[in-house]
Amino acid sequence: MPLTDMDIDEARNYRPNVPEPEDFDSFWAETLDEHAGIRHDLTAEPFDNRQALIDTWDLSWTGYQGSRVRGWLHAPAGVKGPLPLVIEFVGYSGSRGVPIGSAFAAAGYAHIIVDPRGQGWGHPTLTENCPDSHDGSGAPGFMTHSLSDPHGHYYRRLFVDDFRCLQAAREMELIDPTKIVVLGHSQGGGQAIAVSGLAAMRGIKLAGAFVDAPFLCHIRRSCNIAMEGPYLEVVRYLNAHPSLCAHAFKTLGHFDGLHFARRARTASWFSVGMMDQVVPPSSVWAAYNAWGDGMVADKQIVAYPFAGHAAGEDVQLWNQLGVMAQLFS
Repeated sequence: MPLTDMDIDEARNYRPNVPEPEDFDSFWAETLDEHAGIRHDLTAEPFDNRQALIDTWDLSWTGYQGSRVRGWLHAPAGVKGPLPLVIEFVGYSGSRGVPIGSAFAAAGYAHIIVDPRGQGWGHPTLTENCPDSHDGSGAPGFMTHSLSDPHGHYYRRLFVDDFRCLQAAREMELIDPTKIVVLGHSQGGGQAIAVSGLAAMRGIKLAGAFVDAPFLCHIRRSCNIAMEGPYLEVVRYLNAHPSLCAHAFKTLGHFDGLHFARRARTASWFSVGMMDQVVPPSSVWAAYNAWGDGMVADKQIVAYPFAGHAAGEDVQLWNQLGVMAQLFS
């Protein structure tokens, strides 16, 4: 697993000038406005998780254009709240999985694991996840659907689902709305960045964002140098359709974490594996350096010099629990 991107000294100061789509703000304002009148219609059905110390609910809310989205809600058994909340987003091909254990619920917090619509082929689960439909053709996966129009792209759907989860959670009696953090690894990290940016655009204050090896950042460069993973879907597709390159990356720019990171206004804790062949390390540093656009002083990043895409794994979770203990106190 060689070093295939910048070394840590070069990456630490990497601040690329990546132009935004001219309509980035209006695109997302219009997208959220379209959903403002749709009820969240949050439901939480108790679910037997076969564990004595953690309660679990099968959570459902109304996401993109009225479709239902699912998640697990875990909390310490018998606790009424209000509790701090960790909203977790999962990696590409994953699902909310089987409700076995939650380090965050064990630490005394509520914990929502959001099911990414239409995914789950790489992750065992007990239930069907949110179905989805797509127009047009593309490589296997979700990166190349509707490259001609950002309004139809998969990640418009997914980011709306995620943001509406945050909105719905803030209304729950169990949750302290002043103590909500978002968290994710890989695609989940990209989702956490997007929700942080959208929250700031809508005047919602988060307590923090925990972002590990985030996917969907500095997308154009990542497609140039990634050696494995979902970016190669775009590479394969544009290899067959070279005339679409400019338009494709203009569409993908509406979902690039760099642009959401600039708009974020919450504290953040990043991690990066410097030998990551799925998410180029320079793309993570670019998002981290862009975070808050100079207006957020409280941000940190942990670099793992010889780690791949998994980055810090359980060490990183251990670190996050330590940060949350201070943050939520």
